[in-house]
Amino acid sequence: MRQNLAAVTLALMSLATPLAPADAQMVEEFYKGRTMRMLVGYGPGTGNDIYMRVVARHLGAHIPGKPSIVPENMPGAASLAMINNLYNVAPRDGSVLGMPSRNLLVEPLFNNELAKFDPFKFSWLGSTSRDTALCLTWHTTGVRTLEDAKTRDVLVGSTGLVSGSNIFPKLLNKLLGTKFRPLVGYTDSGAIGVAMESGELQGYCSFTLAAIKSARPDWLNEKKINILAQLTITPAPELTDAPSIMDFAKDAPTRQAFTLAFADQEIGRPVAGPPGVPADRLKALRQAFDELIRDPEFLEDAKRSAVDVDGPVDGATVEKVIRQIYATPREVLDMFRDVRDGK
Repeated sequence: MRQNLAAVTLALMSLATPLAPADAQMVEEFYKGRTMRMLVGYGPGTGNDIYMRVVARHLGAHIPGKPSIVPENMPGAASLAMINNLYNVAPRDGSVLGMPSRNLLVEPLFNNELAKFDPFKFSWLGSTSRDTALCLTWHTTGVRTLEDAKTRDVLVGSTGLVSGSNIFPKLLNKLLGTKFRPLVGYTDSGAIGVAMESGELQGYCSFTLAAIKSARPDWLNEKKINILAQLTITPAPELTDAPSIMDFAKDAPTRQAFTLAFADQEIGRPVAGPPGVPADRLKALRQAFDELIRDPEFLEDAKRSAVDVDGPVDGATVEKVIRQIYATPREVLDMFRDVRDGK
């Protein structure tokens, strides 16, 4: 425990300590006139792509030498192809960054042979925001609480078998006795939203607060949805009337299962370099990312792009959350795997 505390303290100190003049000069020489790449594992126009492009437009201005940053889409295997590329192929010199999909960081924990990376070895910079996933129902359904969802079937939309929109409601069924029925096959959260509005679906247990605020603010302003629970470890302060899922965890295994499922909401859309980025360059990149979150031009661009910024979440916090997830006891992990695999 002392070693872990010391490691976190050292990481935080490295974020706060400016580069020494010699280090700063060497870093500036490396980045001056350079074109960096920033990868994302989804196609243009997707949520992660929009976040990545806003970051890419402004981060270079805060890196010594002011390099330009070129966005690069690398879709495939639900973003796993990009994460593997960032870890195994990308140059480890600080010239390539990526935005790994946070929900895939647990795949090595489940012994997924296609996940060829160690999440602890990435060079984490941080995240511009946290996420708050919601389990919600349409206002006309009569299902206003999780207790209501225990008394009747609730048809909820899902984008795929291994997506949170399928796993989360099944996990609540397993641990809390709710009766959610995920209907798999919707292309994205937008399609699920349309299906809820038309009455085709009754709810959705994965829509994030940020997505609702940017795409469907009327749902909140006009009280068109019932928020049954915030599927996150740290609830959003603005949702004072919506309970946290952790309020329903009455024993240690349930709390551990919810931590495994929902703790990654704390790191939003994290940015990382590959393993082995030289220490002076990594320090400069982390300082640049920290400055980015306070940049008025970045914040204005984020607002125009409907990108939520409530960070910064620093690199040490990203690592801490990953360690918290990987500390899940084996029996809880096995139970979660059974839920995920539909057993």
